[in-house]
Amino acid sequence: MRVVNQSLFKAHDGYTFIELMVALAVSSIVIAGSYAGYSLLARQQQLLNAQTSVDRNALRVVDLMQSDIRMAGYKDYQSPNTMQPTQAVVISSSDLVLVYDDYDASNMLYRTLVRYSLEAYTSSSTGLTRNRLMRDWRVCNNPSTGCNLTSSTSKYSGTSKGQPILDWVNSFTVTGLSPKTNGTFSGTFQAVQINLQIGSPNKIEGTTISVSKNFNFLARVKNVSLVP
Repeated sequence: MRVVNQSLFKAHDGYTFIELMVALAVSSIVIAGSYAGYSLLARQQQLLNAQTSVDRNALRVVDLMQSDIRMAGYKDYQSPNTMQPTQAVVISSSDLVLVYDDYDASNMLYRTLVRYSLEAYTSSSTGLTRNRLMRDWRVCNNPSTGCNLTSSTSKYSGTSKGQPILDWVNSFTVTGLSPKTNGTFSGTFQAVQINLQIGSPNKIEGTTISVSKNFNFLARVKNVSLVP
């Protein structure tokens, strides 16, 4: 009679039900941990991208504003028009108005008025309302008699406050510093402090968190400081 080796059959035995359940439980834990780790990394990446976008947009505007503030009160030597000291830097509520001489693309001298202000904007697609920082670039109509919003013409047609340069602005605060005590620009601020609080339009996926950052910076009104 032929004897069968039972060990040959045991070598091909399958997994038991308990072993399968243990393997399934371990796999579930590994998969859940991997997904949680991926979700955390994805949210961190979204947060970093939102912060980078806010920083990039803000720094571009900060550079532009600092450039305009430095120029405030500048009178070109070729200009026959007196620079009105009370109009070089005007701060009212959350508006900033600056006046200085400049040259256009044709190298023609003119006097410009630049205004920064907030304007509420409602999206036609989402219905959400937010604030945008506007920059109005204007030409003084008769600089010999002074220049303000009513005596200047905007270079942008069809708008009352110019063009938007920054979106999702939660707040825009302007503070004048170090008013000059004597000389041509007596009473005019020699420095301007700006506070901008800027948000991101997108919330972090799976949360109610949105990015919001504060930017504080100072700009010297160079011409006011230098002119005796």
